[in-house]
Amino acid sequence: MSLPLRKRTVHFYEIHLHSFTKAAVKNPSCASLTDLLKHFALLASGSKLPRTVRQSSQLHTVLADWSYDENNNCYELLVSKANAALSDVALRDLGTARLRRANKTKVEGIEVSAHVLIRPNADRKRAALLLTMGAGVSSKDIEVLLRQLSRLAAKDPRSRALFYFDEPSGARGPDGKPLQYKVQYGFAAFGHQGQTLATALRTGEFESMELIAHEQEKFDAGGNLEIVERSIGIQAKLPKTVTGASVRNAVRSFQQTPDGALYDKLRLHYKTVAGKRTSAVLDIKNLDAAFTLKEHIEFDSDVDAQQEKLESVILRGMKPLLQLVPL
Repeated sequence: MSLPLRKRTVHFYEIHLHSFTKAAVKNPSCASLTDLLKHFALLASGSKLPRTVRQSSQLHTVLADWSYDENNNCYELLVSKANAALSDVALRDLGTARLRRANKTKVEGIEVSAHVLIRPNADRKRAALLLTMGAGVSSKDIEVLLRQLSRLAAKDPRSRALFYFDEPSGARGPDGKPLQYKVQYGFAAFGHQGQTLATALRTGEFESMELIAHEQEKFDAGGNLEIVERSIGIQAKLPKTVTGASVRNAVRSFQQTPDGALYDKLRLHYKTVAGKRTSAVLDIKNLDAAFTLKEHIEFDSDVDAQQEKLESVILRGMKPLLQLVPL
């Protein structure tokens, strides 16, 4: 597993926080995600890293670095995954054609790193999560990490106010102090369905699109090869004038033709507000549906796939993308 030296794909997620308790409280209180992350940062200082997130016989995922960017109000995480199930790396000299291997042993895994941004939302219970892909690190790993840090914070006296709340009944103990109950926290990450055809072309710029038809038809005389997909490409003479409404109306009009009825998907290519090229596939019957945000970022210098510390080049490419996600 490896990554391009000058490019990364960033996927957008949204973290949802919820509280639960063993006490007989119907609607348990919940601390803000902002406050929880502040306390998690105390537990993820440099001296305590790297920290194991998940481990199996073939995989080992660690939190390698953690920082806070006050200007963007976001937490920066470096999460790396080592995979022992991957084959040894073979390296060939492009000039001499000599070949050598890295000589990975059975107890070693090939490690690739993912950069993560977490920015709390204004509603106190959600946060934007941006994650570079290709390292094998998933949003599930981030959920597991946050749960681990939550359990650690619950044992830290500095975090007591985030986990203990007064009984709703107002009952008091023999010492006259309010009786309290303890809460635990869960974290769930969902793909950020924050983009639509209309907003993509209002904030960005149309480049091209394709209509895709799925069919099954013989391609060769023997019948072994089959056509399973057919597409037509569409471009605009004046890309800046293309809107979500004009695309929707043109597609619906085309569908009224004999050939148009065959097409069921639309692949849109466009530039985002950050000037990056990206694409999305939509169901033609539901062109108003939201789709998961993703972006491609490119660098002016080489960045290795594995890092031990947060890489400023990658972070500089990721942070402008936060403006695509409302607070």
